[in-house]
Amino acid sequence: MKKILYSLGICLLASQVHAQFVNNTDFYISEGAVVSFNTNVVNEGKLTNNGKAHFQKNFDNLSVVNSPGIAVFDGNGTQFIKSEKELSFNQIQLDNDVKLETPVRINGSVSFRRGVIESSTNAPLIFTEGAKHNGASDFSHVKGVVKREGNEAFEFPLGDGTNFRAFSVARNADSQVLTASYLYKSPLNISGQVSESLETINENEYWSLKSESVKGSAQLSVNSQAGLEDIAYLKRGTWDVLEDSKLSATTDLKNGTLFTLARSRNIKAEIGVYPNPTEGEFFLKLSGMDENESITVDITNQDGTTIMHKEGLVKDLRKAYTLPETLPATELTVRAIREGNKSLVQKMILEK
Repeated sequence: MKKILYSLGICLLASQVHAQFVNNTDFYISEGAVVSFNTNVVNEGKLTNNGKAHFQKNFDNLSVVNSPGIAVFDGNGTQFIKSEKELSFNQIQLDNDVKLETPVRINGSVSFRRGVIESSTNAPLIFTEGAKHNGASDFSHVKGVVKREGNEAFEFPLGDGTNFRAFSVARNADSQVLTASYLYKSPLNISGQVSESLETINENEYWSLKSESVKGSAQLSVNSQAGLEDIAYLKRGTWDVLEDSKLSATTDLKNGTLFTLARSRNIKAEIGVYPNPTEGEFFLKLSGMDENESITVDITNQDGTTIMHKEGLVKDLRKAYTLPETLPATELTVRAIREGNKSLVQKMILEK
């Protein structure tokens, strides 16, 4: 078959006379080349994108797609991505609304700029291990289902099409596949039973998280809203506080756990760091403890080496710190040791 090669700066514009561009050969976009399709694309051959391909209408794959380059979706009106089998892209740049009608796997990154990706259980957006995203906001995110593979810390870029309502999971010891979704609906529609341990529950929204691993677990972090800093999960038909913000087999993560924001009646001792990830400077949060309680704070790296050791009163240790400049990018463990109480632990990511 003939291979079609476009060099740097060349732009292919499909004729507006035709309703669609049909590729039934070996179509190749070279590195550095820019190709723009301003009509529907139907791929019946082999489409290889090593450059930058702009899709401004629908994309229907009936054969083979290989896209190590950048795929830009920047049309007007919702664009549909269809395929007889799962599609993979290295990089996607989102500049318009897109609806997935097939699973789409991201091996590199998604740049959320403008527009919403609508996905579903049968057609999720999948981030492979190490894949990332940037720019998610109220104007650009995923409405539907997002999957994450691997064990790295990850933020699920979810929302309802208007509001960006992401949540994050911390790095996990074991690799697993997590499936998440978000609904702007009252959790009390699922169950009106609320545990006495909860003072207030978010009545506007809830999330769902599921692991394909029987022993899967996920440490959750959700941006607080209206003073709701605790997480409640559905426990045998009752919304109850999630004491350590961790979903696991005990909370039925294998079958999928529903959770939302809440405020507990109990004052919980907590440790936190902000920002996280950090480039070296961070603020240590210590809450739910007596100001004059004596504690020890240790920061260790992955091999157990102590990076920082502090002793003192809670009120004196609650301040900003700077990690050693020579420390490479890594995952650290921050531990507050309290006499006669359970130690408090928080993971911290150092980025360079």
